[in-house]
Amino acid sequence: MAEIVELSIIPAEGYAGVYDVVVSGSGFIPNQYVNWRLRGEDTKFDDIIIAPSGSGVVGPDGTFSFTKTAIGANLNEDLGEDEVYADVYYLGGSHHKSNTIKGNF
Repeated sequence: MAEIVELSIIPAEGYAGVYDVVVSGSGFIPNQYVNWRLRGEDTKFDDIIIAPSGSGVVGPDGTFSFTKTAIGANLNEDLGEDEVYADVYYLGGSHHKSNTIKGNF
C-alpha cells in the first residue's frame, strides 16, 4: 500500500492571521513513529518552516491525523504567493510529501 499524506490549512475561527494545520495520512506502517514538518516549495530549494511541526504514532490501521495551530508569519515562506506542503517521515527512513497549499499567509 502506498503512503498518502494530506495537508489542510484553514483559518482559525475568531483569530485573524492564525491557522489550523492538519496533517493526515494513510497506508503507513501501523504502530510506527513518524515525524512531520512543513516545507515551502521553491524552484531552487525548499524552505524549512520552523513551526508548526510534530510527531506521533501511526494507528493500527496505518492512518494518522495531527493538528497544530500556526501563525501566518510562520507560513509566509517567501514574497508573494506561498506554497506549503507537509513532509512526513520515519526516523532515519523515507520521506512522503503531501499536496501543496497555495496562498498568501
